[in-house]
Amino acid sequence: MRKVAIIAGSKKTAGAIAGQLNAILGELITFIGFSMHEWMENKDDFHMVLISTQTIFTRHIAPRIKTGTVIFVIRRTLLRKSLEKVMAIPSGSKLLVVNDERDSAEETIALLRELGAGHIELYPYFPGAAAWEASTVAITPGEPELVPPFIQQVIDIDERVVDVSTLVDILTQFQLLNNETRTMLSRYADKIVTRSQGIQFTLQGLLHMKTILQRTLNMVQDGVIAYDHDGTITLFNRAAETIFGCTSEDAQKFTVEGLLHREGVDPMTFVEEWKDCLVHIKKQKILMNRQHIIENGHVTGGVLTLRAAKKVEELELKLRLQAKGYEARYSFGDLITVSQNMMKVVARAEKMAKSDLSVLILGESGTGKELFAHAIHRASQRAGYPFVAVNCSALPDNLLESELFGYEEGAFTGAKKGGKPGLFEQAHKGTIFLDEIGDISPNMQSRLLRVLQQKEVLKVGGTRLMPVDVRIIAATNRNLARMVAEGKFRDDLYYRLKILQLEVPPLRERREDIPLLAAYFLERRGANQEGLEPIHEALRRYHWPGNVRELENTMEYIAFMNDGHLTVEDLPMYTDESAAVARSHAGALEQMVSVQAAGIRVEQLVLEIIHHAKAAGKNAGRRAIVAAVKEKGLMISENEVRKTIDKLRDAGYVEVAAGRAGCRLTPSGFQKVRNGTG
Repeated sequence: MRKVAIIAGSKKTAGAIAGQLNAILGELITFIGFSMHEWMENKDDFHMVLISTQTIFTRHIAPRIKTGTVIFVIRRTLLRKSLEKVMAIPSGSKLLVVNDERDSAEETIALLRELGAGHIELYPYFPGAAAWEASTVAITPGEPELVPPFIQQVIDIDERVVDVSTLVDILTQFQLLNNETRTMLSRYADKIVTRSQGIQFTLQGLLHMKTILQRTLNMVQDGVIAYDHDGTITLFNRAAETIFGCTSEDAQKFTVEGLLHREGVDPMTFVEEWKDCLVHIKKQKILMNRQHIIENGHVTGGVLTLRAAKKVEELELKLRLQAKGYEARYSFGDLITVSQNMMKVVARAEKMAKSDLSVLILGESGTGKELFAHAIHRASQRAGYPFVAVNCSALPDNLLESELFGYEEGAFTGAKKGGKPGLFEQAHKGTIFLDEIGDISPNMQSRLLRVLQQKEVLKVGGTRLMPVDVRIIAATNRNLARMVAEGKFRDDLYYRLKILQLEVPPLRERREDIPLLAAYFLERRGANQEGLEPIHEALRRYHWPGNVRELENTMEYIAFMNDGHLTVEDLPMYTDESAAVARSHAGALEQMVSVQAAGIRVEQLVLEIIHHAKAAGKNAGRRAIVAAVKEKGLMISENEVRKTIDKLRDAGYVEVAAGRAGCRLTPSGFQKVRNGTG
């Protein structure tokens, strides 16, 4: 502990000054008071000596002080409330100033005049002085017992206090002037009348500027820590408090290096500046930057800025969304249906949306597979993140690879300067929709499998793996199970994609939706719907090989061409180059009759079809059964087949295999087919 001696004319004065200084700086420095007599007998060494008044050197034998010891003359002042008492005294009043000795009394008078009390006349009085009875009022700095008896009124202005300029001198000499002690000096200066107005204004200005700076930094979302050349923390904003889990006051008990070490962070070296250094603080990833503060060519401190990596990631994703428009446009509310079959599919999709597993959507072209993908994303926990859709059949293999995974600068001729992020990277935290997944090459299948397994991508021409968190929704109108069996599609990728599988029925299996959809498409265009009654039945009976997409295009045509006299022959399906195909479909539908109308028992027919399919080594799933029935010139819906299979399974005649393997007969079912009984 640093030791400072205080020498005054009397032990009382020395003790009073030592008491004041110990109350202010006692945690840093020890102050011991001595009278002149006591100091002459002192044998101890001190780091500094403070003299109560200059007259100790001029009116007394100079005190013996060790050569090289720092010496300051103490400057004293008054508390603000004490000066207010003096300034309230009427102008022209004559007062005694009472102190324990002449030097002290004269110094008090000089101080009062310096502080602005020029409106009154002051005369020194001390023990042994001749009584001057022209005044009946006395001022004393905490020594009312010395006031002569003829005084009628005593104004006690309390003891003189050490001026802030002396405190600055002491702290500067011991290199203790830092953020904490400056704050203490500012608080102390508010209580006293500072003799040096320049120092007072400077301190107040510094305090005000620091307050404004601290408030400004508290508005910043990044953590900000400033420190001086010793590493002592001088500023610590609220964001830094959140990151480190401590208050600014607690943080300032450490050096900046000590604070980082406490969190298990190795700051490497405080010589170099850092940029985007990734560290872990309180179990979260933090990007940390460090810059020097340079004054007159010398490093006098530094600033750390800290940002949670998660916030950087969220901001980057937000910018990507705004820049690319990677947002899902449709929700389940946009699906128009009254079909019970379709409603079941929608219910399954809504349930799948709550999961984070991969989804494979199957269905013919134009059935609305992409709309389901949009809706699943919108109803998922990833709804606030990107939805990126890519048609895998629309791009050649090499271009699809660079689009999906991105590329580094110089990866190939014509590569964009700086490289390009891939769609997987841009879909981070969100969903990527891979339409027409059945059309990708074996090479792309392998690369896609790696993304699913490792959850990381490698850019074309790159060497660094980049982790991605993406949900995959894939769709195809092809029979992937058959492609796997034929070796055209990787089985491991297939099973990774079809964790959740959704089959969207074609429009011909939900004919009750045709009038509803037709009306919707016309209303959306604000089209004239007069005179269309004759074509409604034709729309309902048509086969719709292009499904909802073909219906939408047809209604666009009708909306444009309808003049109130539109006929069936004017419809696109009867006028374009596919007219013959369309008519054959329509004719076939008109010639077909339902199984029930033909007088055939549905259960027996389904059992026979399953038996013949298995005998031929083919699957006997719902679609295969529907197709086989149509080959017989009969009509049956897939929904009706499903109900029939459920009934046969409950009766013990068939077994339903998992996946798309279809049904097979039990011994009882085989016997029923042989007997031909229904």
